[in-house]
Amino acid sequence: MANHLKSMVEVHANEETIKYLDELLERANDGEVTTFAQTFYNDVEVAESGGVMNSWSLDNVGSKWTYLDDIIDYGNFTLTSAWYPPIKFFIHLYNMLVDKDPEVSIEVQYEDEGYSPIGALVIKKDLDGTPCIWVEEDDMDNPTEDMDWDDEDYDRVQMEFMESIYERQQELLRECRDLVYSDGEPIDSYQG
Repeated sequence: MANHLKSMVEVHANEETIKYLDELLERANDGEVTTFAQTFYNDVEVAESGGVMNSWSLDNVGSKWTYLDDIIDYGNFTLTSAWYPPIKFFIHLYNMLVDKDPEVSIEVQYEDEGYSPIGALVIKKDLDGTPCIWVEEDDMDNPTEDMDWDDEDYDRVQMEFMESIYERQQELLRECRDLVYSDGEPIDSYQG
């Protein structure tokens, strides 16, 4: 597993909630771990150097470090984190937003820079109205790993591989959407 994992986040909520989220994202939009943490949490444990303590981040965010990578638009954004998707942050974000919109849902597609893992998750209420999470992951072997960038078929193989990652993530996301309703794990008890 490589060090950087990218999460593409899509929040579905009413207009007021999305506006609130977008304001938070704008405050966190400097690519700094500390700014990100302090925008979304009140109790951030900061070292003397000014950085977020790794232990605090693991316990509260779900990865050693996480920062806002890009704001796309209207509740869509990307995060970069160390090794793991910041699932505890996604649960925290859901809890921040559900009071503003009881029907809020969060969908995430993620991929490690080495494609081990790629995955998806959905947080929303199940059939009984309990906030739940469902996560699906897979590993993909990069066929260009043993190729040189100037090999004859490199561009074609790389393009096909990128398309296969996208298609697999879409499949995983569909599974999450279906299974969170009937088999989702309540976020209050999620152990990851």
